[in-house]
Amino acid sequence: MMQFSHVNLRVSQLERAVAFYEKQFGLKLCRRLEADGCKMAWLRDAATPGFFLELSEGNVVRGNNHIAFITDERDKWYLQHQRERLIDREIRELGIYFMHDMDGNSIEVMPQTAIAALGGEGAAVSC
Repeated sequence: MMQFSHVNLRVSQLERAVAFYEKQFGLKLCRRLEADGCKMAWLRDAATPGFFLELSEGNVVRGNNHIAFITDERDKWYLQHQRERLIDREIRELGIYFMHDMDGNSIEVMPQTAIAALGGEGAAVSC
């Protein structure tokens, strides 16, 4: 099964963006982390378990934003997406891969184990 996981937005100033989303939408900061040399923050609302807004600090460039799906059938989907030549890059140690749709929008696909390894669902994160 494939489920929504998160939406990533690239922001120029992480702290300023976190404060904005907390104040303007009542989101709550759940986790800070750094991956691939990028500082990130995860924010959640109180009503949507398992879904979060991921803010990544860096150059705001079209195509850096993405939507992410989480699956317990990663290998099945990976083979399908690989056959269709949609995969753009991978983070192999976590089983994560990025692909694109027909308009070039970026999509992340991650196995259930990746979110726990990053400190999300199933880890000590409470909102």
